[in-house]
Amino acid sequence: MDRLIILLAILLMVGNNYAFDIPQALEVPIEEEFQLTQTQFNLLYSVFAIPNIGLSIGGGIMIDNMGGRWGVFTFSLLLGLSQLFIFFGGCYHNYCMMLCGRAIFGIASDILHIAVFKMVAQRMPKDMGTAMGLILTVPELAAALNSFLSPYLFEKTNSLKIPLLFGLFLCFLSFLSGLMMIYVDMKYEKVESVKQTEQISVFNFKLTKPFVIMSIITTLMLASYVPFLDNANKFYHERFGFSIMDAGQIVTVGYVVAAITSPVVGRISDKFTNYRPFFIVVSTIMFFISHLQFYYMPLTTSPNYYSVFALITLGLSYSCFSSVLMPALQSTVPEDMLATALGLLGIIENFCMAVVPMISGFVYAIGGGIDPMKNVDIIYLFLAGIGVVLSIHLLMENILKPAKAHSKLPNALDI
Repeated sequence: MDRLIILLAILLMVGNNYAFDIPQALEVPIEEEFQLTQTQFNLLYSVFAIPNIGLSIGGGIMIDNMGGRWGVFTFSLLLGLSQLFIFFGGCYHNYCMMLCGRAIFGIASDILHIAVFKMVAQRMPKDMGTAMGLILTVPELAAALNSFLSPYLFEKTNSLKIPLLFGLFLCFLSFLSGLMMIYVDMKYEKVESVKQTEQISVFNFKLTKPFVIMSIITTLMLASYVPFLDNANKFYHERFGFSIMDAGQIVTVGYVVAAITSPVVGRISDKFTNYRPFFIVVSTIMFFISHLQFYYMPLTTSPNYYSVFALITLGLSYSCFSSVLMPALQSTVPEDMLATALGLLGIIENFCMAVVPMISGFVYAIGGGIDPMKNVDIIYLFLAGIGVVLSIHLLMENILKPAKAHSKLPNALDI
């Protein structure tokens, strides 16, 4: 039954992950048809995150009080409706409508993740590394499919309508998967048969040192992954000499590597929980190394296939993010306030998701020279570097302060 819940959760997130990255796969056609600058294009991703800076905490509190099922139904439905807005915006070349749809999509996507994690955490608290790793990485294969399929559909039809319509279709199928997930969870109910007796409020939540540190680390790593991939097609086209079509195909390597390796990484994370602080350091270092590779690889006009190794490292990094960092963060908070904690995390994450794409677009615009994309990667190196420093600090506290065996930090990370 638990495996079926995970499978349905994965299918639920497929539409989300596919539709989220449609602009990335069609960056050049969208910029040309809408006559957008790099900064205006990146706004399609920033506006995805901006509303959640204030709304994610409210969504988390609602999920803790009303339950994960309610959240899955409500926000998977809203996800499909928002993609409908985006579809009409693309059909009628209405940039403002697309921005509006992306903003609603962002709200629905963020809180839907929280609802799914809430349901899964109640079902399998001891296997969160494996479960969260699968739920976060396997749907990335849909993003990989998008990198192939959206440029192909645009090339065949010379229109944005069909690629956007296919994304809408997948969101509808994901909504049906969400309904099935709710049905299965109710049929084999174990946890939610116990009613919530105390009303959850943000004032009941206590900020602890482990939660704050892990929130910052996970945010920095996510900010060095998602915004980079949002412009990865253009990055590979301009820096490594691939055509737009070939660049979209090459970028899928990172998604595939993350999906393939996450079950193994998740199982290791669940089995050796006492070594999580060490695994956290390894995870952040891998993010840093992947961007070092991107930065130091030379600019070429012919395809540079060696750049695939950087994508492999980045895929492994995201696998560690999903199977190590997120479960470690989850272990620092009480289960009944998990959604509230993820809502607070969402405030930080969405602030970065809104700001980083705008900064990268600005750096690209003012960079000049023959290799402006190289300047953009400095941003991601900086973010990953801060994460490495914080993770080493976390590891040193666990090693150098064994006398504090009952302090919050070791207990939270060594459950």
